[in-house]
Amino acid sequence: MTLLRSLSLLCLLTLALSSCEMFTMKGPFRPYDARAVLPQEFLYSKYHPLNAWLDTPVHVQILDVPLFSVLNEPCLRGLNYQVMKRPVHNPRITMNHIAMTRRQLLWSLCQDYQLSMVLVFGENGQPGHIDIRAH
Repeated sequence: MTLLRSLSLLCLLTLALSSCEMFTMKGPFRPYDARAVLPQEFLYSKYHPLNAWLDTPVHVQILDVPLFSVLNEPCLRGLNYQVMKRPVHNPRITMNHIAMTRRQLLWSLCQDYQLSMVLVFGENGQPGHIDIRAH
């Protein structure tokens, strides 16, 4: 009799929870965090196409790549980079993220490898390249 009672309670509990909205997903969910902590002035520009490119989430799959070869990876292609001062070592990088913005990726590289990045603009007012220096 207790087995029958336990099974009926389990069925009632299952029915009650299935109609509850506690387990429904409410989106929209993004695979990246748009509010990640980044300094507001990092690669700041009033040039909208550049900001759109930097703030586009990309799949980051960098596996055992030297630091300065990372700039040639598909997720960072599209801008010109100029390394003005290299660090003593060129460590190998491994990163795998479903999605992060290019700005977040560049900020992460700056923080992890003590680099500074500054936008350099051309004579026409459009971005020329990103100047990279080791600290």
